[in-house]
This record gives sequence, C-alpha cells and structure tokens, in this order.
Amino acid sequence: MKKLLTLESWAALRYSDQVPSINTLRLWAREGRIQPQPVKHGRTYRVLENAKYYCPFTGESS
Repeated sequence: MKKLLTLESWAALRYSDQVPSINTLRLWAREGRIQPQPVKHGRTYRVLENAKYYCPFTGESS
C-alpha cells in the first residue's frame, strides 16, 4: 500500500530548495496538475508519495 502524504510533506520531498506555497499546492491539486490526483480528506489534501507535478501547457512531468 502506498503512503499518503499531506501536500506540504509531499512538496518538501519533491522540492529541496524552494518549496511552493500551500496556496500554490492547493491550486495545483484543484486543477489536476499533480498526478495521480490528490484526494481531499476533510480540509486536507492527501497525495501519494510517488506523485508528480504535470504541466498542462508543455505536457512534461517532474
């Protein structure tokens, strides 16, 4: 079973130098820019630890 992380924890693992703000992370979650899609548990988004950011403009993932 994969581990679910909060958006903040996921971002800290993915971005070592400049972590995006929580508002940016929530926007990415709502717009489907994080794949696989985060799930909202109450007021908190949970995302799989192996999730990646997907840029809808270029089609690249990181």
